[in-house]
Amino acid sequence: MNADTRRFSSEQIHCSDEDTPLLAGPRDSPMAATTSVSPGTRVPGTSSDQYCTFEPILVLLCFGLSVSGVVLADQIIYQSCVVTLGYDRTLCAQLGTKSNSTEVANLETIVQPYAAKIGMVNTILTSVLPAICALFMGPWSDKFGRKPAMIVPSVGFITTYGMIGILSLLARHYLVDPWCYVVAHIPAAVLGGNTVLMAAIFSYLTDITTESNRTVRIGILQACIMLGAFVGLLSSSFILELTNVPTMFFLSAGAVAASSAFLHCLLEDSIKPDASMVHRQVRDIFRLSHLGDLVKMFFKKRSSYDRGIVWLTITIGVVTVLGAGGGTVFFLYTRRRFGWTIQDFTIWQAVELLSVVAGNVIGISVLKTLLKLPDVWLALLSVINYALDALIKGLARQGWELFLATGVTPLKATEGAALMAICSAIIPSNEIAKFYSIAMAMTNTVSLASAPLFTFIYNSTVETAPQVFNFVASGIFSVNVIFVGIIAILLRKRTKTRTDPLCTQDSEIIT
Repeated sequence: MNADTRRFSSEQIHCSDEDTPLLAGPRDSPMAATTSVSPGTRVPGTSSDQYCTFEPILVLLCFGLSVSGVVLADQIIYQSCVVTLGYDRTLCAQLGTKSNSTEVANLETIVQPYAAKIGMVNTILTSVLPAICALFMGPWSDKFGRKPAMIVPSVGFITTYGMIGILSLLARHYLVDPWCYVVAHIPAAVLGGNTVLMAAIFSYLTDITTESNRTVRIGILQACIMLGAFVGLLSSSFILELTNVPTMFFLSAGAVAASSAFLHCLLEDSIKPDASMVHRQVRDIFRLSHLGDLVKMFFKKRSSYDRGIVWLTITIGVVTVLGAGGGTVFFLYTRRRFGWTIQDFTIWQAVELLSVVAGNVIGISVLKTLLKLPDVWLALLSVINYALDALIKGLARQGWELFLATGVTPLKATEGAALMAICSAIIPSNEIAKFYSIAMAMTNTVSLASAPLFTFIYNSTVETAPQVFNFVASGIFSVNVIFVGIIAILLRKRTKTRTDPLCTQDSEIIT
């Protein structure tokens, strides 16, 4: 997983006509350099050699964010049963076990809807507030650095997990309302959550890479995110058996704190703030002018179809999140369709995650470095994989066919690396965090609509054809095939415009 093994120089990679180097000059060229851009200044001479510890730190961070997720969901169900609904502790403790009791099964159907309401409110809280926060933190990080924009959300997570750990300790002796866990998520939400954290991480990686190695490095970064989540998910049940519920949340807080300490001590920031403005860091976070900067960046006139490419890239991300909403009911689908248990579903999830990790690390490396595949075609393969994966899942008649769908579609999460590499070459360095902030905020917000949509579809068809939501997802993903095709056309036209100055004026009018 060391990123050093994935670095390639511009001499080693020959890019085709549609690859990202044609979209903009190198980041260290006068055209894109930020050394002359006030107030933030890019660190001169940065290279991936200086940042080889970044990916392992990210694995530790994502492990901390995922290791207690299932435990929290189970804790909310248990306390909803005991505190809110008033059932006996012994009976409530049997929820989620392999008990064959009819009484436990009936109690499950009573408790889960109430716990789902808590989860829904928590999702809204942790989606909307970070999306708003990202609109301010993106432009702010262009001035004052990427590291603060990564550490601030981490502090929110540390506080949240610490509060949840304390609540779970109190719940062992007192009746603690499960809605308190929603309140505990306020620090993480207010300080930006995953939205600001991921925007800052991708902005940082864009700063320290070049067009020739950016796609591969982003792919490795996404693989590290999923690897950390995989390790956390897989180890959580074993750690819980050896410890207890409060320890799980304090472990999450400790892992995030350790990763934040490594980020602070071992990483050199890619942006050096103007020394005369450092005292304004906190005051400048929520300046309304940041929103104006975002609007200007999003709508500003760009030559050679660049604005259309940027807009389409964000749209593809939104559509992908919308189509992925089927994941909210997929476990219910496997139980009804194939009779899967939680263990069966967990095994499939592990295989699915490892497949995506392999696609991001091995797939992108092979396609980019050996086959010299342009980024836009890598994105096209990815969105086709998404549509094909959902289609096979909808047509499946036996459980093993879900493993088949996973095995033949390992590239279904690689479009992010390819499209972000394209846009990072188009957008100037001093605007890249604004782009990521808008993209993350929009995709984070659309998840509020995707889950209710697929829940409604599944509930409406569960008695006759529970697989229908998969076909809907496949149709949604197929729309992205059209969008990526349009991007490919725009890139061709852009290349032609660059070689034919007479077309420049027309292209700017169209854009």
